[in-house]
Amino acid sequence: MPMKLDKFLLAQNMAFLISIPPEGNLAKLLSFCLATKARENTPGTEILKITYQLMENPSNLSYWTQDVMGHDLDYSSEEWKALGEMGIKDAKEFMTAVWQELENLSF
Repeated sequence: MPMKLDKFLLAQNMAFLISIPPEGNLAKLLSFCLATKARENTPGTEILKITYQLMENPSNLSYWTQDVMGHDLDYSSEEWKALGEMGIKDAKEFMTAVWQELENLSF
């Protein structure tokens, strides 16, 4: 059954996305998320679970990206492009920048 979102939640998420500087690591991470696709039979709770695991252990970013990309059993060129644009050299540094960008957001 599809998850129901109310208008306020949608507006809140849109405002959040609009406030993110497009050149930052957070924007790159979210672009990667938009490029990936889960299988139709994968519940949103499963995606939330594996994404929350990244929040708990950000040093696993490289493993997480591979897991998310392969979740639909298809590694698309869009996913590879978004992953490359992230420019991850050090997962811990990348995620530290993401957290800093989140702290600096005001919307």
